Amino acid sequence: MENEKILQFLSDFNIEIRKENFLKLCNLIKKNKIKKDNEFLGFINAHIHTFHSFNYKNWSPLRIVFEGWKKGLLYLGTVDFDTLTGLEETLWAGELLNLKVISGFETRVFLEEMKDKVINSPNEPGIFYLCGKGFKKKPGEKTLEKNFFDNLKEIAQKRNKKIIEKINNYLKEIKIDYEKDVLPLTPSKNPTERHIIYAYYIKSNEVLKEKKEIFWSDILGIEKEKFIELREKNIGDLYEKIRQKLIKFGGPGYIKSESTDFPTFDRVVEMIERCDGLPIGTWLDGTNEGEKNPETLLELLKAKRIRGITIIPERNWNIKDENEKKLKIEKLHQFMTICQKMNMPVICGTEMNKYGQPFVDNFTNPEISKYLRYFIESFEKLFL
Repeated sequence: MENEKILQFLSDFNIEIRKENFLKLCNLIKKNKIKKDNEFLGFINAHIHTFHSFNYKNWSPLRIVFEGWKKGLLYLGTVDFDTLTGLEETLWAGELLNLKVISGFETRVFLEEMKDKVINSPNEPGIFYLCGKGFKKKPGEKTLEKNFFDNLKEIAQKRNKKIIEKINNYLKEIKIDYEKDVLPLTPSKNPTERHIIYAYYIKSNEVLKEKKEIFWSDILGIEKEKFIELREKNIGDLYEKIRQKLIKFGGPGYIKSESTDFPTFDRVVEMIERCDGLPIGTWLDGTNEGEKNPETLLELLKAKRIRGITIIPERNWNIKDENEKKLKIEKLHQFMTICQKMNMPVICGTEMNKYGQPFVDNFTNPEISKYLRYFIESFEKLFL
């Protein structure tokens, strides 16, 4: 019971409380009162979002590193959208537990050379998810690099406010305030779309009370009984459906992305390198036009100083529809084959910024188990 309370405090929004309780855990480990269960001995997860952007379990970097140590992970990496706030926490915890960890950020950029093709950001030609990983420290105050990261956050904040303005006008019955209802949901005041959806759902409970079921049923276009079933079965799936309906392509809160809304690919790579990090690309699932020819894509990314690729393997095998699953497994195999042929390192993760994503990939699954060795070797080549 006491250990559970300590674990909860690991994700307190107060950094001092988090650290105090992490040290308590370390002391219990030294006294052999907490032992590894080694559930995922020798596995890797190098891409986990923390509560500094969005983690569906609301886990801090300290909680994530502890869980990685306890479950026997070989290597672990945290990441957050548009911020390096979780960097120092991650490195500090990894050192105390003698677990090799990395940390970094993820953002969207404009890739001029593929401006007419959808790459890995659905329905958004020319927009590419780019990561910086392996940083040793955050940029100093009053530096060009610090200004760059401040600007990334400002861009995201402006977009969030536009989304809320559009949705408030659409929903009418419930409205949220960005400063009062959304910013407090994350300790670093770096909210994402999922925080916004959560804020709307909480606000509907406050304002509509028992009428909220009919309200959301109408918004989603489903029967009230179906809404209740969905809510009771998996609240995370409900949040995702609301997000798809309100914010994503075609929804009332959707904001069409323009090239001027994002930093350029080259600029972000430059800033990553100036901070002594490694520019790491990403790959979605191989079905969009910009990813259909892996060799062409990788040649371009290599020429633009990308050092490795992050993938989320579960997107390509954990699929209910058999035809879609078969196609995406083929795309994964094609991509991994080309990466190995071109000596492009590939690291993997589960994100944990979408409800239901596991803490670690199921590397006992034959569709991805054959790549585990390459994922580990890639991590070691890049970060050791």
